[in-house]
Amino acid sequence: MNIFRFACTSGCIALTFISSACFAEKNIVTETYDTGHFPCDGTSLAGINYGFLMGAAPNADCAIGTTSGPSETYNIAEPNIEGHSTGVLHLSFDVPTTDFGFGVAQNVTTSFNQSVIIHLNRPGVGLLREMVDLTTTVDPFFVGARYDYHGPAIKTVTVSFSNLGGRFAIDNVTYFRPPGRSK
Repeated sequence: MNIFRFACTSGCIALTFISSACFAEKNIVTETYDTGHFPCDGTSLAGINYGFLMGAAPNADCAIGTTSGPSETYNIAEPNIEGHSTGVLHLSFDVPTTDFGFGVAQNVTTSFNQSVIIHLNRPGVGLLREMVDLTTTVDPFFVGARYDYHGPAIKTVTVSFSNLGGRFAIDNVTYFRPPGRSK
């Protein structure tokens, strides 16, 4: 614990600030999808509701807990989420989060500029907080990247891909969960 004191002269108020590791720690959850095999669309897991659409319709070509993805890469380990890159993966948090991240891999062997498109939406009416185009790099047999967000609260995340036609995998989804909220 660190204690900071500011002394005053001529009638001002003295302030004492206490800095402790317990104030800085956050309840960050890492989901590794070692949960069994489920379709992405309609699954709720550890405070996240998942959806997967192709066009405007729910689609079964995305699974949670799969071992058919890219095996071991820099950003992915089995089991993981695996699906078709033509679809759009939706994540909705039951409690807004200020920290969010994930590893992603795609089954192509050359890197792509802005191949992963991430929309972050704030709570309430879901106005866009941020849109990120993520550049992927060779990872070693797939292309992949790690995305991390730290900022104002978000309620939903949408992940889509610009290189349509291949497969994707997502793993190690991290997010802040307020203390006292069960997984």
